[in-house]
Amino acid sequence: MDFTIPDVNFISFAPEVILLLFATILLFVQSGSGRRGVCALLAFLALVSNILMTPFYWGKGIEGFGGLIIRDNFSIMCQTMIIVAVILVIVYSYQYLVFEEKNLGEYYTLLLTSVVGMNIMIASTNLMVIFMGMEILSMSLYVLVAFFKTVREGMEASIKYFLLGAFASAIFLLGISFFYGASGKTGLDAFVMFDATSKLTVPFFFVGISLIMVGLGFKIASVPFHMWAPDAYEGAPTSVASFLSVAPKIAGMAVIFRVGIEMSKYFPEVMLTIIAFMAVTSMIVGNFAAMRQSGLVRMLAYSGIAQVGYMMISLLAIPQGGGSALLFYLSIYVLMNMGAFGIAVLLSKKKDKRVQINDLKGLAGEHPVIAFTMAVFMLSLAGIPPTGGFFAKFYVFTHGIEAGYLWVVIIAVITTVASLYYYFRVIVFMYMTEEEAGILPKNIGINLFNFALIVAALLIIVLGVIPGSLLELAQQAVVF
Repeated sequence: MDFTIPDVNFISFAPEVILLLFATILLFVQSGSGRRGVCALLAFLALVSNILMTPFYWGKGIEGFGGLIIRDNFSIMCQTMIIVAVILVIVYSYQYLVFEEKNLGEYYTLLLTSVVGMNIMIASTNLMVIFMGMEILSMSLYVLVAFFKTVREGMEASIKYFLLGAFASAIFLLGISFFYGASGKTGLDAFVMFDATSKLTVPFFFVGISLIMVGLGFKIASVPFHMWAPDAYEGAPTSVASFLSVAPKIAGMAVIFRVGIEMSKYFPEVMLTIIAFMAVTSMIVGNFAAMRQSGLVRMLAYSGIAQVGYMMISLLAIPQGGGSALLFYLSIYVLMNMGAFGIAVLLSKKKDKRVQINDLKGLAGEHPVIAFTMAVFMLSLAGIPPTGGFFAKFYVFTHGIEAGYLWVVIIAVITTVASLYYYFRVIVFMYMTEEEAGILPKNIGINLFNFALIVAALLIIVLGVIPGSLLELAQQAVVF
């Protein structure tokens, strides 16, 4: 058996090398209040350097490790969305982590390492490499959830997350073994091997794909693999919860899209049935569970589960161009969900404070700008025009109807109407109650934190009115 050394091609994974280099440097930054800005700046520079490299990769489809890593437009756009989310996390953490001066270097190292894991997941078409990226991501997240070691809820949430995450990883790995046993490959190009002459191995192949989807369903917190999300979000530091609510979903949805685009060529019915089930159950369970929540973070956790259901409608329309709808929705989701969690971070008086929805009473009277941004985020999550969330849902629903899944879209519309209850409840507390919130200082001024929230809110409105440029990028990104 001849062994050929694969073409490594350093350029294909240069962004990850830069992230790991900065992550290593951060490990040697000493603790202390004077180092808080240094740690945040180093992490910020690592992420900005990755964004600056984006034009070099766009449109070139650079491959590395014999095709195990592919820097195509789709992976570049997904990775850019993750970087934007992590930059917002850094802005949030700069204020939030004033309560935890120790281990700041380790905190930002874990953030950058998790980005490396997600980049590997997104840029690979080999299941073993994807699994490696998932584990790099997971190990970082387990520690981040329990970053405040003195907070009992955080430690408990981390243990739950770890146990369920380990179980999901084992299922994913078992799925790979069935996939390999049926095809003799771990690459997604193995789908082409299955035709009418492979009846004996197809059942094992279906079992493998089903188990792989279970593992990915855990990462994106879709029903029925969502049990960990509310506890993990509520127990984690709020800045970490914001990261957890967005970035892993992008990576997981990207992998599901890559699997779906290959499988839909040969076994469309099987893949679409799995996705339709996950989408419908996520929309129903997420929205109706969110109605019963009194905690802001827990409500946003169930809201995120429902949003995953809406995103997955685009995956039902992969042959009809659903990939561009998915990327557009994810782009808007980064802004509106990170923005909503940013308000939760701002409202947290101390590291163990659990913000309740009724804590927002009278917020518009005390802080009209902050209340306005929160209102924009809630309206966008609800899909109300002229926000980006409205156009994202409209675009996804249109593709769902074109793909012949009118019944799924009808359920999506019904659950969207139901979601108005808990999204508008936040706005009602802020604008229609005279009681003062008292949870924020009277004069908080304009700082980087508030500026980020304002920019996110304005972008959501602009992308709702003028979505053309972002939509064009999304369409270019799904041309393989």
